[in-house]
This record gives sequence, structure tokens and C-alpha cells, in this order.
Amino acid sequence: MNIPSDLLRDYGAVVKNYHRRDEIFRERQVAFYYFQIESGLVKMVNHGEDHDLIQGIFTEGESFEEPPMLGGLPYPASACTITDSQLLALPRKHFVELLRDHFDIHLKFTMHICRRVLYKSELLKALNLNQPEERILAVIDLLKGKLSRDKYGQDGHFLVPVTRQEIADMTGQG
Repeated sequence: MNIPSDLLRDYGAVVKNYHRRDEIFRERQVAFYYFQIESGLVKMVNHGEDHDLIQGIFTEGESFEEPPMLGGLPYPASACTITDSQLLALPRKHFVELLRDHFDIHLKFTMHICRRVLYKSELLKALNLNQPEERILAVIDLLKGKLSRDKYGQDGHFLVPVTRQEIADMTGQG
């Protein structure tokens, strides 16, 4: 979801700067903020004993982990930066106020959550494929559909902005 930055600031959002690999929040921590990325890349990850599982990768203009924030629930995954990043953080009670005051944004937010559920379904379907090669290609295709070709395209090719390990972590093969 991309809410205009000036509107978020009008409702009390503050800018938070993070370096590459900084933790934003931890799994099971109660969600109090709406986060929107001004610049950079963020991943949602579950840390396991043997390997990590990346739940999603988010880029400039996107928000992440909205359902637990809206419900005042614990995060189902940790968030950390892949690159140096700048985020807007808006307290939950101010975000709810913004939604009450701006029905058009509320409706766009609802549609955004619907698209997020569809994306998660596509990711689960990709992870259910039998061959690791098929899983990797499916995850890359999902990233290509999500990330900006203007930013990640070069000479007709798509530059995947994540490491091989992160792709393995997205496929459950890490």
C-alpha cells in the first residue's frame, strides 16, 4: 500500500533510518506501527534452527505486516532490511484514525490486503512444486511481477535484487 508520505506525516508518522541487515522488529513482538518504505528493501523472515524462511520482500512505496498491526496482534515473522532503508512509522491508533477520515484510502487498503492474500496463495503454490528448480523459477517470477522494471530492469533483463541464499530461504530450501 502506498499512502502519500505527507498524509502519513500529517497523522504523526516519523522517519526511521536503517542500515543493511538491521532488524526492524522481531517475530512475536506486538505490532504497534504501520510501516511504509520510503527507500530500500525489507524482508519478512522466520528464523529456524536449520535455516530461515523468507515470507516476503518489500520495496519502495510498499507497506508490510498490516494485519497484525491493524489487529494489535504479534508479528508472525521478523523484519529486517536487505539494503539501507528509510521507513515511515505511524502508530496504530493514528493509522486507524487516518482510515476513518479517508474512505478512499480505506478502500484501497482493503484491496491491497486482498492482493496480498492472493500473492501469499501464489507463493504457497510455488513452494508446493516438486522440483527445486521449479520453486526457484516460480519465486523469481513472483518477484518480477512485484518489483519495478524501471528500477530492476537492465538491457531487457531483470536483475534479481536478492542473494542466492535469500532465494533459497524463500523456497524453503535454505
